[in-house]
Amino acid sequence: MSKARKNFQRDGFPITDTQFRKGRKMAAEWAWYNPDEYDDQLKLVEWDDPDYPEGILIECGNLARIHFRAPEAAANSSRHPRRQRDTTIAFPTAVAQKAQLAFDPEHPSDRLYMLIPDRALHSLAQRFWKENPIHPRYLSEWAMLAGGRHAKGGYPHVLAKPVGVMTAVVYFKDKEGDGPSYYIHKMGEVTCYFPILACDERGRLWVCGGNYLCPTGGITD
Repeated sequence: MSKARKNFQRDGFPITDTQFRKGRKMAAEWAWYNPDEYDDQLKLVEWDDPDYPEGILIECGNLARIHFRAPEAAANSSRHPRRQRDTTIAFPTAVAQKAQLAFDPEHPSDRLYMLIPDRALHSLAQRFWKENPIHPRYLSEWAMLAGGRHAKGGYPHVLAKPVGVMTAVVYFKDKEGDGPSYYIHKMGEVTCYFPILACDERGRLWVCGGNYLCPTGGITD
């Protein structure tokens, strides 16, 4: 499972100097700091799961809540997802303090990943895999169905079931000027390419498809 370290260190991490410099700069810019002023707060996100990208992921913040439109509700309505009532996954404080939303700076469209501690995976797998009657498909198939700039490429060969159409994500981050704050980013706000939130048998959550990017101003559609 993923690990996060408060100190931005290269020891034991399979990354190049170029990746290190780029990651350091992007992590500081995401928090609206000058890199030289932010060394003690930079975090390097390490994945030891072969299904996730190697190298550096940039932490957006602690993952607090995910908004989505459940498949069964969407099937019974022709209304636009933004005009329907959301269902949410709200992580308890103890879990949210360990859970992270991160993006891959090596991906051309800044693909998002959700780092969720082991203690929460069992309940997610129970709710969204075991109790989910929808037939699983590979992540790449769900991404193609969702469309957008993230519709193709780079997904691991993992079967997952749809949690729903992802409409927003909420994370907590201490950014220069704002201080500790909650940030909510709506998905598909402009282009209406809503990602599909999917869950595999281990309880890992995946963001499939969508048209978002992760510039320094925040997640944008």
